[in-house]
Amino acid sequence: MVLHGAELAIVDNKSYVCETGHALFYPPGSIHAEWQEGRALLEFYCVEFHWKDCPKDMPHLVRDRKGRLLELARWLNAESLTQYPGDSIYQELATRMLVAELLRLVVTPSHEVVDRVRVFVREHLEEPIALDDLAASCNLNKFHLVRVFRSLTGLTPMEYVRSERLDTALRLLLETNLPLRSIAPRVGFSDEYHLSRLLKVRYGQGARELRKQKAAEVEA
Repeated sequence: MVLHGAELAIVDNKSYVCETGHALFYPPGSIHAEWQEGRALLEFYCVEFHWKDCPKDMPHLVRDRKGRLLELARWLNAESLTQYPGDSIYQELATRMLVAELLRLVVTPSHEVVDRVRVFVREHLEEPIALDDLAASCNLNKFHLVRVFRSLTGLTPMEYVRSERLDTALRLLLETNLPLRSIAPRVGFSDEYHLSRLLKVRYGQGARELRKQKAAEVEA
């Protein structure tokens, strides 16, 4: 699962470009090779699991349309770093959820407009993003994009951009030791105080309180 950048993969003599937020699936026996695609730093998670009921026509490239696959991988990765009674059961359940989401993504239809917006936002999260940019990425009029995206997701494209910025900021806040002044530019905010206010509005607590709560949960 690609966290950042893009990866070129050759699987069974076919080539695939796996971009941010997408996943490559290799069943047993697949002959494959991988390279970084483009100049952006490639970051990814690799998860190995046994899936006896895997469909024979499972595709090699899976688009993580709602970001759930990536979140499950982050969750599983975080749990693999801790040890406690019952940790293997917890990790097995998280892996089962990941596999179920992988299958759901394959069997449920997607919408190209939503996919394009999500990929664009993930790849440009550190930069200013305007509605015109999102419309251009979809080759649509911006007013038409707003209507289509809202009908499919319940959000306007710019509401989605803010949501993605805040969700990523929260993840960095809870999973790293980075100060808020370093997190802010990574998610497109030049002002750490503005980001702190938005986090409090969305999650009901400021950055310091959110981090303290996470530390208390880990200690417990």
